[in-house]
Amino acid sequence: MNHVSRDIFRRTIRGLALAAALAMPSVALAQSADVLRIANPVAVTSLDSFGAQSADQPTISVMQQVLEPLVIRKDGQLQPLLAASWENPDELTWRFHLNEGITFADGSPLTSADVKASLQRLIDGKGPLSGLWGAVEAIETPDDLTVDIKTNTRLGTVLSNLSMLGIAPAAALEDPNFFNAPFGTGPYRVAEFTPSQFVALERNPEYRGEPAPTARLEYRYIPEVSGRITALENNEIDVTWGLPPDQVAQVRDSQSLTVESFPTFGNYYMWYNSSREPFTDVRVRQAMWHAIDMEEIKTFLFDGTAEVAKGPIPQDIFGAAEQTPYAYDPEKARQLLAEAGYPNGFTTTMMWSSMCCTNIREFAETLISYWAAVGIQVTPQELERATWLENLLALNWDSTLAEGNTITGDADFTLARLYLSTANRMGYANPELDELLLAARAEIDQDKRAELYAEAGKIIWDDAVGIFPLDMMMHAVYRNEVTGFVPTPTGMPRFDTVSKQ
Repeated sequence: MNHVSRDIFRRTIRGLALAAALAMPSVALAQSADVLRIANPVAVTSLDSFGAQSADQPTISVMQQVLEPLVIRKDGQLQPLLAASWENPDELTWRFHLNEGITFADGSPLTSADVKASLQRLIDGKGPLSGLWGAVEAIETPDDLTVDIKTNTRLGTVLSNLSMLGIAPAAALEDPNFFNAPFGTGPYRVAEFTPSQFVALERNPEYRGEPAPTARLEYRYIPEVSGRITALENNEIDVTWGLPPDQVAQVRDSQSLTVESFPTFGNYYMWYNSSREPFTDVRVRQAMWHAIDMEEIKTFLFDGTAEVAKGPIPQDIFGAAEQTPYAYDPEKARQLLAEAGYPNGFTTTMMWSSMCCTNIREFAETLISYWAAVGIQVTPQELERATWLENLLALNWDSTLAEGNTITGDADFTLARLYLSTANRMGYANPELDELLLAARAEIDQDKRAELYAEAGKIIWDDAVGIFPLDMMMHAVYRNEVTGFVPTPTGMPRFDTVSKQ
């Protein structure tokens, strides 16, 4: 197949994919002001937010408008939602008092039994968020509006962890078909769901607050960015997000579209496998950082879509602290390499997932060219996601480039989950860091927790456990008639405040 034929073939396939995504029989091309048409950039494969998809952003994006948590993070602070208040009767107990009069979409009242069942299902599901609750010893319900979470060690992360736990009705959780059309106490309930293709939400008639301004939300999966942009311009969808930098400038020039760009809890990171030479030597790890001009990379690859990072997690996250930057200094890089016994550099590899993130290949190739300039020859390894993940967990790699998201807005989610020696995610082990992270996790006083995470972040940064190059921005695009969109730092937009003129 020649070059021209391949281009025609690709355009044809993209066109068919877009047509299929927009051709759901019961809702095709609906343009009513009561319907918000959303194109999600990643397929929603499941609505079960308690098991394997508990940290899956597509699932959370939908379910955060259906299942509500006890507490919510808003403007950087944890605030009550389904809970009215909480206290610590002792260091191993968190007691929550629920608001009275809250009902689920089926009319049944919210009780402590629902909270217990929801948390227990998350723990038993052994998904990616279950580890946050490893210290839970018992969940008790002294009465219908009181829940006690008892732990075997002090656990200061309970509030931030609860912000990720949507509460479902206990009786419904026993139904194996519940997550085909789940409902909760939120402003919407699920009306239709076709895995990997389509989700429709409709207003929850039992919602206690003001009804959402839009009666129905429809999520369609359109994988190609160009397909989503075309659908927006043709008034076939109303909103999408997750645009790469090269598309943002193009969309900004459109007379019919609005672009919202905002910081998120997401960042790029490049880990070294510190259990493999030469990365056992901190001087080698630091040298590779000094060899990179991050400001130049931001300007040419991520202009307007990222900021040079100031720590291992973005600064808006609870527990983040600004660190001393690594200056671009090739001579210092060569000096550190020579001190470590590599005056002529060395050869190594770096892997990443082909489905990872914005400009991942161009970013990797740019890093590799900087390292080559100081004598480090890096062989690129772009892998299918499943293969990349298998190698990552088996520590079968020299270095890896990826994107992370501290979705709870709390440093513990990233720092303790990934950098404790027992996690063994990148072959790095540091007893001093372990002590800080465990103390921070156990500390109930939130100000003290923040101080401990700041110290932990400094160790991770100064020891160059990885390179933390960029904090990412999110780009949402919507038609001009859409109003009320509110940016979310998690990078998972909500639409319960959005309407169409």
